[in-house]
Amino acid sequence: MANKHTVATDALETLGTHPIPDNSGRDAIHLAVEPVVAGVRLRPGERVKIEKGCAVPARHDATGIVDPFLGGLVQSGQRFWFVVLPRTITSLRHVWSHPSFPEEATFHADADEHYVAPAPPNKETSEAWLREFVKNSDCPGYEAVMAAAVGDGAESWDDDYLHFNGQDAHGKIPPEFWDHVEVVTGQKITKRAIYFSCGC
Repeated sequence: MANKHTVATDALETLGTHPIPDNSGRDAIHLAVEPVVAGVRLRPGERVKIEKGCAVPARHDATGIVDPFLGGLVQSGQRFWFVVLPRTITSLRHVWSHPSFPEEATFHADADEHYVAPAPPNKETSEAWLREFVKNSDCPGYEAVMAAAVGDGAESWDDDYLHFNGQDAHGKIPPEFWDHVEVVTGQKITKRAIYFSCGC
């Protein structure tokens, strides 16, 4: 059976430009995405770049956009899909490469390179993430929170709550908080509280 579709310009070649050619037609495309953490509050579709391990607003040096399909703002410290700008990645086979992102450990039957070693954890990036998270959360300062996170300074600490007496401490603790604490402190954290609490 003959293909009824007419030849059209590949949408990926012109996505992000205007006007598009007259022969542009319906198409389906691949875009590279990466789960990242917001360094500040961001809007869906906002142009962003990665700085100190977090996504922040960008203008001329943007490398991607915030997931444009979100129905609301992305708050600082939240993870979201970073959509990489088209025509900037260097490889795309559902395994992709881009100079702004470290390589991941991967194995795909259709990949040319079957294993790529992951980038080692970066202490500076993790500390920047933690400081930004603490700054934008209802909790004590960075030093107090870090001391409590390793069991030195919290009045009580279990799998649910990291508790402080006499200091404001409220809100949820995302799982990546503890991953970053481990990178900064070099300690394995087994009790990973999911909320701050206080007795104030």
